[in-house]
Amino acid sequence: GVFLSSAAISYYGPFTGAYRNEIVDEWLKAVKDYGIPCGDTFDLREVMGNPVEIRDWNLQGLPADSVSINNGVMTVRGKRWPLMIDPQGQGNKWIKKKEGTMLKAIKMSNPKMLLILDGAIRTGSALLLEDVEELLDPALDPVLLKAVYENNGRLQIKLGDSEVDYDKNFKFYMTTKMPNPHYFPEICIKVTIINFTVTFDGLEEQLLNEVVSKEIPESLAKKTELMLQLADDNKVLASLEDKILKLLSESSGNILDDEVLINTLAESKETSKAVNIRVVQAKEAAVHIEAACFEYTPVATVGSTLYFVIADLANINPMYQFSLPYFVRLFNTCMDIAEKSDEIDVRMQYLSDSILSNIFLQVCRGLFEDDKLTFSFIIATSFQKQYGEINNAEWSLLLRGIGLLDLSERPANPDPEFFSEKMWDFVYAIQCYSKQHCADLCEHIANYIEDWKDWIGCDEPHKTNLPLNYDEQCELHYFQVLLMLKAMAPDKLVLGIAEHVRRTMGSNFIIFPSTTMADLWSSSTKTTPIVFVLSTGADPTAMLLRYASEMGMADTLGVISLGQGQGPKAVKMVHDGCKNGTWVLLQNCHLYKTWMPTLEKMCEDLEESNMVHKDFRLWLTSMPAAYFPVPVLQNGVKLTIEPPKGLRANILRSFLPMTDHDLSDSSKEVEWRRIQFGLKFFHAIIQERRKFGPLGWNIRYEFNDSDLEASTTITHNMLELDGKIPWDTLLFVIGHINYGGRVTDDKDRICLLAILEQYVTPKILDADYKFSVSGTYRCPANCDTATVEGFREFVSTFPLSEQPEVFGMHENANITFTSQEAEKVLGVVLSIQPREGGGGSGKSPEETVTELCIKQEERLPALLTNENAHPDSFKIMEDTGLMSSLGTCLTQEYGRFNALLARLGKTLKDLQKAIKGTIVMTGELDDMFNAEMNNLVPDIWTKGVGYPSLKPLSSWFEDMILRVEFFRDWIEKGLPISYWISSFYFPQGFNTSVLQGYSRKNMIPVDALSFEFNVEDTDDPQELEEYPEQGIYVHGLFMDGAAWDFQDMVICDQEIGTMYVKFPVINFVPWQNKKPNPEKWPAPLYKTSVRAGTLSTTGHSTNYVLSLEVDTNEPPHYWILKGAALLTMLND
Repeated sequence: GVFLSSAAISYYGPFTGAYRNEIVDEWLKAVKDYGIPCGDTFDLREVMGNPVEIRDWNLQGLPADSVSINNGVMTVRGKRWPLMIDPQGQGNKWIKKKEGTMLKAIKMSNPKMLLILDGAIRTGSALLLEDVEELLDPALDPVLLKAVYENNGRLQIKLGDSEVDYDKNFKFYMTTKMPNPHYFPEICIKVTIINFTVTFDGLEEQLLNEVVSKEIPESLAKKTELMLQLADDNKVLASLEDKILKLLSESSGNILDDEVLINTLAESKETSKAVNIRVVQAKEAAVHIEAACFEYTPVATVGSTLYFVIADLANINPMYQFSLPYFVRLFNTCMDIAEKSDEIDVRMQYLSDSILSNIFLQVCRGLFEDDKLTFSFIIATSFQKQYGEINNAEWSLLLRGIGLLDLSERPANPDPEFFSEKMWDFVYAIQCYSKQHCADLCEHIANYIEDWKDWIGCDEPHKTNLPLNYDEQCELHYFQVLLMLKAMAPDKLVLGIAEHVRRTMGSNFIIFPSTTMADLWSSSTKTTPIVFVLSTGADPTAMLLRYASEMGMADTLGVISLGQGQGPKAVKMVHDGCKNGTWVLLQNCHLYKTWMPTLEKMCEDLEESNMVHKDFRLWLTSMPAAYFPVPVLQNGVKLTIEPPKGLRANILRSFLPMTDHDLSDSSKEVEWRRIQFGLKFFHAIIQERRKFGPLGWNIRYEFNDSDLEASTTITHNMLELDGKIPWDTLLFVIGHINYGGRVTDDKDRICLLAILEQYVTPKILDADYKFSVSGTYRCPANCDTATVEGFREFVSTFPLSEQPEVFGMHENANITFTSQEAEKVLGVVLSIQPREGGGGSGKSPEETVTELCIKQEERLPALLTNENAHPDSFKIMEDTGLMSSLGTCLTQEYGRFNALLARLGKTLKDLQKAIKGTIVMTGELDDMFNAEMNNLVPDIWTKGVGYPSLKPLSSWFEDMILRVEFFRDWIEKGLPISYWISSFYFPQGFNTSVLQGYSRKNMIPVDALSFEFNVEDTDDPQELEEYPEQGIYVHGLFMDGAAWDFQDMVICDQEIGTMYVKFPVINFVPWQNKKPNPEKWPAPLYKTSVRAGTLSTTGHSTNYVLSLEVDTNEPPHYWILKGAALLTMLND
């Protein structure tokens, strides 16, 4: 036992509870194999711990679970000073309580650290060094090594340049908040690293103690009493043993003549008998108590599951911080307010419901609207995974896709026109990974294909039974229905996620109530700050001022907007507020980064001070910022503040500050009223259009109320001028300056002006002018006479959620929006997932990634070379002696691909070696490992050598092989009849090389050339048999937001549900001094569907290639409002 204890204290500190148990089992096996006597089990606390001392530790704040107690034993019994990995602060809190007022706590950043250490060593005090980073100050080495020596009878240690008298009572503790620090071996050998990180089982044990202490305190009291009794009995036995040994050693002559010894032996025998009886009784009682406590485990499981979901939220947004002590306080409060019942099962259900719903509400108010459904979904699926309702393969399929699935036995696609190959692959993956329930899914769809098409096409597939009640027949879990939605109706997946949460936990987890100021006030105390987390366009000041008036605090409310030089004023204001019991509002904390440590210290002092007035409250506002003090967020009350969503809410908000005077204050009152309404409508439209992503705007601009105010003021001033309304001037000032000043993308500016022309137009003065085709949106009928309240009432009649037609967009825009929402939810969930084996094979992550790497390495194309080049590929022009411009372009492109292939080959080999442990797993390789697991393209492949692409790894790899093969064919077989423009790294350069070739051939300056575009009547380049008479053929483009009518050879509207269509092959013909054709629409071509890129020197985005003029039966602005464009590649 002592041997194993030494090993445990030396080695197993950095590991989690589960891994420690594995190590101990290995040690026990090895010890037995070597024939060393030992028990069947080993527990450090049993050998090295003292029950009475452990109970004191628990009272001082050390959690009562086994891992924490073993951590406590290591902290106290270790020969080296402890360094605690303590992200939740439990170890730190325990040390502070354990050492009491004698403890000095400092941070590494303290400039007087060595001076304070010197004092602690001399006086024999305890010193706690907090927030240690991965590197320690070399000046600490003598202390860590305990390099104490004797000098003239005095113990001394060298600290810096001075020799310090060493008091043996000196204690040194170190803690770090880093959850996963990497300490070098030279640090590890100087300290005892102890992992205080809370694990699921450890927290479950802690929370079980909390539940038991509230529900059956008498059992806990009895347990403690038995423990103390056993400790006393063991003490008595130990003292008797010591006494007997002493008497035996001192005894002389015949032992039987020594009466004292004989009596002591007799007493020992009697005591031992009594103790043994008590031990048996105690063990029996302990079994009953443990059984009673164990009944409450499900409640503790709910709490532990919930905490780990909440702890992961910080990875989504740095402002989503919640500390473990805060969570445990909430947990206890929820138990206190839960409904009572004498039946244990009913009471446990009440407790679980209370904990789940109340903690959910408390956390939810600190989350942005976009993340609330994600939070609900993670909770629901965490419980289902905990209870075994969802297996890892299904979970991975939803988040990561089909992974390493063998498709060789996949049944044939029953309708390739309806089910794309990727769709059908996913359906087959559901069948494979959910064999227990969906073993015949592909067959069922093939047999009843029309029924399945009806289900996919219905309005609410997420609420409709599967065809022929397949879900009931096969006893499907709703999660499997979610997988089917992802496969066959991805636009309904976000609704399916909400439905899944509703079925699992109830409607309260998908309808999020708004929080009132009174709720915030009741949750806060004089020492807990209230933090408003802001988003653009939201300001809680007016709301707080109204509440302060209700509470009678408005006159004394101190408000400071933080910024350079405001720190001392803020400190004074808070100090005065603490003394006088007033409220203090510190606005825009994110603007004063350097002052944040002061704010953290100030909030810490509030908690520790007894001098704070009971009415004092500290209110803070900040945009999300990684440098905002985490302890303030963890212990404060948080509320997110967002502007209202939706067209109706947005227009209503614009009318909030208006008065009847503002509405009529113009010499051209009728025109002024209508134009004002049009401007407010325009302002709402351009903001709400952002929800459609790149279909709405290439770049997401933060238009705000100041843009509307400036435009309104300028319009008012223009109307006051004599003469006609200067519509063109208004369009220019509002479109190019007020709003256009924010717009950096040229195509976005065109779109902005196209939208503005609908509202700043003489037509708005007509009584029957409509803002949308349906006529739902227009100026009020009584626009000329209505009051502000009348306008508000009119706007309130608009639909709650607007249809795409009001933006001039196609119905498919909504499908794009809902699909993006679902992808966003799943993307966020995936980003916070721990590593786990992929697929249903039960392989470890390391095995899965190794297999992937081997497969990718086997399929990696050979480097491109010009050794077997066709004579035309790198042709040297006779008249100039230069290589043809297309040959130059080809040389540059294949050089780029070779750099990428070399990077792929090296990193795939390196990652396999790193997994085996033959080379170091660097940060880049670790990121690559995670990317391979999550079906994402590793950064190491895209940075510097990659091309823009949004495809997942599996699709990206196939696409990369096709690109390389296209260039290999070009090199070896000569110029292609049609060029696959999607395959180029730099398609802009390819276009230039075509123009350059024409320029050299015809002696025309290249600056005078551009392209004329002739659209062919096919989208299949295989149908082309010969080169074009002029220029080149280009294929591989897709249409986003529009389609192509092959009958009339014009651009047309999409079919509902068809998001992208192939664009026909185009003949690019170089043309001298070409004039734009106003009858045609210049369709912008982008590399990826994001459309945004960095701004290049041409004023265009790097994602933008060129604009292709295409025939249209509609005016060009019709397609601009649709957000229509051409893309070189899709996302999958």
